[in-house]
Amino acid sequence: MKNKLLLTTAIVSGLTFGGSAMSQTTVTGGMDLAFKSQSFDAAGGAASRRGFGRETQVNIAHTGKLVNGMGYAAGFSLEFDGMNRASASGAEAMTASNEVGSISNEGVYINITPIAGTTIHVGVDSIQNSTRTVPQVLEVLDHVAAGLGMSARNTVGANPKENMGVGIIQVIPSTGLTASYLYTPNGGDYGMTDQTADSATNHRNSAYEIGVVGTDTAGIKGLGVWYFQNKEDASREGGVDLVDKEGKSYGISYSMSGLTGGYSIHKANRATTATTVDRDTNAKTYALTYALTKDITLGLTRMTNNSDGAASSERINAIQLGYNLGPVSIAISGADASGIGYVNNTDAKEIGARLTARF
Repeated sequence: MKNKLLLTTAIVSGLTFGGSAMSQTTVTGGMDLAFKSQSFDAAGGAASRRGFGRETQVNIAHTGKLVNGMGYAAGFSLEFDGMNRASASGAEAMTASNEVGSISNEGVYINITPIAGTTIHVGVDSIQNSTRTVPQVLEVLDHVAAGLGMSARNTVGANPKENMGVGIIQVIPSTGLTASYLYTPNGGDYGMTDQTADSATNHRNSAYEIGVVGTDTAGIKGLGVWYFQNKEDASREGGVDLVDKEGKSYGISYSMSGLTGGYSIHKANRATTATTVDRDTNAKTYALTYALTKDITLGLTRMTNNSDGAASSERINAIQLGYNLGPVSIAISGADASGIGYVNNTDAKEIGARLTARF
């Protein structure tokens, strides 16, 4: 679960179980309940909708020492996303619905630390990666753009962090920087059973992602930076030669006296995640947050997303307010979007509220 309000007081807690004197297991979890009201201009507003969404997650983590003195950590998460049902006009009955099939490809990892600052990683959806943006009360690319059906995403290119892979994480001393490298043998492979290899019908190639993240970078308190790039070579899916999957994500932010400003860019060589056409996209996010008190944060965000040859740019202007109540947080947001799907005069407005609990 990567959706956390970026407020001024930590809200994560958990249970700790003792093992040996050198190890411990922690259980944490979270729940997000969101309500959205979306008003679309297209088709006379026929696409307008309102309703609730939900996501719940349980995290298991264990840390300790190996018999040779090396450090290790292992864990996994179980995520349960909501899944709406369709109704017929005038009918009380709803169509049958099941939870999303995969609940177990979240935060799966075994990490070994042979020396301080160096970690060998095996897993999926755990290593530091390009799915990030500048600090916001409510992350616009994930919670607004995706929900309105826009092409802008905080996932770019091959997005290998969603594949099972092997990586290394290296802390660079005295810089505030942590570098990482991830290699994944097959795109789209987040783990078959432990008796078999990936599906024979998965024709995607291997991928990699390199990146670096900085906190209080170069000794400058409040300065955050990151840079990631990934690539997956073209494969033949269905007998058709496809283009490579390539992506870059980088950004910078600075915090001082309760005020945080930031700028980030997400680049990909495909206009949408589904297309096979090589067409560069460039999503820019500008964000400013201010802590009115230690528990109340106001945020302003602007996002623009351009694609080669597109008739229009996608744009979002949003204002958000977050209230931290300790284990529970509330975020209220309003957003004005235009150029949805790179189409002129395809606009929408959204008002939303998100209730978040961490335990």
